Amino acid sequence: MVRRWFLSLIVVLCVASLARAQAPTDGDWPAYLGPDRNGVSRETNLSTDWRAQPPKLVYRVPLGAGFSSLCVVGDRVFTQTARGDRELVVAHEAATGREVWSRPICAVFTDTQGQGPGPRATPTYADGQLFCLFPGGDLACVNAADGQLLWGVNILTLVRAEDRAQETFFWGLSQSPLVVGDRVIVCPGGSRNNSVIGLDRKTGQLAWAGGSDPPGYGSPIEIKHSGETQVIAVGGQSLMAFEPASGKPLWRAPVGNKYNCNCATPVFVDERIFYSAAYGTGATLIELTHKDDKWTPKPRWTNLQLQNQMSTSIVLDGHIYGCNGDLGATNLRCLDLLKGTVKWIERAPGKCTLIAAAGHLIALSEDGTLRLIEANPNKYVEKGKLDRALAATAWTPPALSRGKLYLRDRAELFCVDIRGKSEQK
Repeated sequence: MVRRWFLSLIVVLCVASLARAQAPTDGDWPAYLGPDRNGVSRETNLSTDWRAQPPKLVYRVPLGAGFSSLCVVGDRVFTQTARGDRELVVAHEAATGREVWSRPICAVFTDTQGQGPGPRATPTYADGQLFCLFPGGDLACVNAADGQLLWGVNILTLVRAEDRAQETFFWGLSQSPLVVGDRVIVCPGGSRNNSVIGLDRKTGQLAWAGGSDPPGYGSPIEIKHSGETQVIAVGGQSLMAFEPASGKPLWRAPVGNKYNCNCATPVFVDERIFYSAAYGTGATLIELTHKDDKWTPKPRWTNLQLQNQMSTSIVLDGHIYGCNGDLGATNLRCLDLLKGTVKWIERAPGKCTLIAAAGHLIALSEDGTLRLIEANPNKYVEKGKLDRALAATAWTPPALSRGKLYLRDRAELFCVDIRGKSEQK
């Protein structure tokens, strides 16, 4: 009896210890574009002059094909990749890059244009579990500790959404799952009230479905406005808002282009929503009003001065910093948030993804060059760069955790130390 009690106590303590180890902290990057899904890190003890104190490469290791970004929790880096004919979820040691486990999920997806095989979405971490969406519609929940598959479902099949894999202008489901309470929010896209769905996070069973937009590519976000929680999802022709638990539709704001190519993630700031897309769409700042239990979205401004093709803009201190352009020349721009007017334009970064920390932008250009740029609304100020730090085409935004950047191209995983001098000792 005593022995059984002792063993039970050991199990309880081990489980509690594991739960503590897996609980996200301020240094974690647990989802696409970070803890607030806006690309802005809370870290401050970083080098802000890369010429005086350049970043240091910690490691580069083989990873596989794909465009998924990185999720960093504790001492693990999680992502999705393609190897051979399978797409997988993988975990690496954050300190060394050593692969800890991998979990095959589905067959490899390749779009008809041949932009590249492999996953597009990023794993979302919540309470020791990873929620991973793959381009053909497979959604998997796996144990973050060992990669064990807890449940899986194909969301296209689940809600009878159109399979667009053979369409010329479709590049695979790319939205990173959003976890809100007991719901996992994903966006299969569909024309029969099945564009956005909420699943029971414990079982993968369908809880609700809504909207009739074709799929977009930007990831859903959670906002709180006037005391209410909303989920804002990106469709191919609009932004749509829902109550996360019930799926009650709240509002819809038309935005889109002929390719249904809304790729950026909405940015919520100061109770307003900024959104931008390319191919003639432009940018808009949406204000919400709530009266008589009805939500109404109204653009404060809309213009063509900023067109985000793939990269989500960064909003800091009343200004927008974003990559502008699509098939032609691209550049980095700064706009006034409330007016939509252009403050400056710089061609040097070209097509790039962005995150921000310590009053600076970290830009990863598609040629693999990494730049540190002062978040200065008056002029472009570059504080150093690493030319072609990544070897293959880089379309994936970085992740930042505990002073280290985690990056990927189409073949490898990289870790770069950008801590300040006092932190590196």
